[in-house]
Amino acid sequence: MVNIKRGLSGRYHNYKWKFQTWQFNRYRKRYDSYSFNHKVKLANKWLVQYPEQAHFDINPINYWFENIVVRPTSVLEIGGWRGDLAEEALSSFEHINKWHNYDLINHNNYQKCNDKRYSLITLNDYIWHLSLNNEYNVLIATHMIEHINWQEFIELTGWIPIIIKTVLFEAPLPSSNENINWKDDHSSHILEKGWEQVINEMKNHGFSVNYKENNTVIFIR
Repeated sequence: MVNIKRGLSGRYHNYKWKFQTWQFNRYRKRYDSYSFNHKVKLANKWLVQYPEQAHFDINPINYWFENIVVRPTSVLEIGGWRGDLAEEALSSFEHINKWHNYDLINHNNYQKCNDKRYSLITLNDYIWHLSLNNEYNVLIATHMIEHINWQEFIELTGWIPIIIKTVLFEAPLPSSNENINWKDDHSSHILEKGWEQVINEMKNHGFSVNYKENNTVIFIR
């Protein structure tokens, strides 16, 4: 009986995984036709379905905060989900005086970070359509840029406020690729390009690479 239950459970999880992958493939195929509001709706749906989406390597992030960022530090985070990274960083660095997480999600009760310096700001439009009044001096986005397309990435990099002198991106991208195929990847990854193309686009806006290892690149200008 135990073996039968295990077998049925295994089949169920295998079917569920395949169905979810099919849904992600459909999402990628239709992505360019989705409105901003529809993307918000999907993000909040996935927050409930997949709440544990905190992906970051704290070691290069610690290096960034210890050696590169301007002090005092006002952090603009894009796609920080539930504030897991903010919670860890704010507990370690007193020179951070502000950390604002701009995300599509709007469920504040899911937030992990309770530090008084932290806020979730729910986007009601693409962030590159907003004017932030020179409020921040550093930008971080971990496992975020792979969830937008190349044209959106170009708009993002062109928008980065001039007062921001350093940017940290972390993303699971190949070193170089002009046409990444994410088909059958169990994720909502979209970005078509690799790190070489990302770095070149950042160079177009005055940034150079200060640090590059594994999935993390730190830019300065």
